[in-house]
Amino acid sequence: MLLSQNALAIRPLNLYPVVYISLLFGILHAVSVSPDESCISFNLTLRNFRLILSWELKNRSIVPTHYALSYTIMSRPAGEMIVEDCINITRSFCDLTDEWDSMTETYVTTVVGIRGNTTLVSCWDRVFPALDTSLEPPEFEIVGFTNHINVIVEFPPVIPKMLVMKNLQTQLSLIIEEKSGSIVKLHRPKIDGNTTGNFTYVIDKLIPNTEYCVSVYLEPKEAEKIRRSPLKCTLLQPGQESEFS
Repeated sequence: MLLSQNALAIRPLNLYPVVYISLLFGILHAVSVSPDESCISFNLTLRNFRLILSWELKNRSIVPTHYALSYTIMSRPAGEMIVEDCINITRSFCDLTDEWDSMTETYVTTVVGIRGNTTLVSCWDRVFPALDTSLEPPEFEIVGFTNHINVIVEFPPVIPKMLVMKNLQTQLSLIIEEKSGSIVKLHRPKIDGNTTGNFTYVIDKLIPNTEYCVSVYLEPKEAEKIRRSPLKCTLLQPGQESEFS
C-alpha cells in the first residue's frame, strides 16, 4: 500500500518542557494536552515534487495563531530537531523537502500551537513518507498545432535528494491522458534519473479541426486513489497554436 491520507498516532513518551517553549518563543505561560490524547491529523503531500506536511487540530475550538514544528527520527540516536523554516509560523503547513532525507524513515513529529503568550497544544504523531504520502499531479501546459499537441510537464530543476528519480521511477508512472469526445487514450512517457526541468511529450497523428483535452497525473504502482489534474483543452486549427479552456 503506497498511499494513505493521515499518519498513525503513537503515544508520546513525554511533553515539551515548558521552559523550552518559553525560551524558544518568549512565552510566559504554557498549557499542554494530555500525552494520551491524539489531537492532530497530519497530511503529507507530494506537491510539484515538494514534500508538504499540513496539519489540522481535531479540536476545532482551539485556534492557535502560530505554530512550530520539530521531529525525531526513530532509527537514529540524534535528539529532537527543530525545523528552522517552520518556527513561529502562521500557516498550518511546512515544506520538508530539504529537511527529511528518506522516504523509508519514520519521523516522530511534534506541532506546538500558540496563541499570544499561551501554548494551546503540543501534539505528537508519526509520519512514514513511503506509506503516508498522497500524490498531487504535476503542473503542465499544452500547445496545440494543426495535427499534434505538445504536452509540457514541469519537473523540478534539481530533484530533491529524497526523491531521486531512480527511486521515483520504480514507484511511479507519468500518465498523460488524451480525450476527444468519448475516446480516451493513455500515454506513458518514460522518465529517468535525468528528467529535470520542462519535459515535453508530443501527441501526434491527431485530427485537425477537433477539440482535444489533456490531463496529467502520477500513477503509483500500488495506488488506491489517483489524483488527476483538471483537463486542459485545445481546438486544433490550421495556422493557430493553441487556445486553453
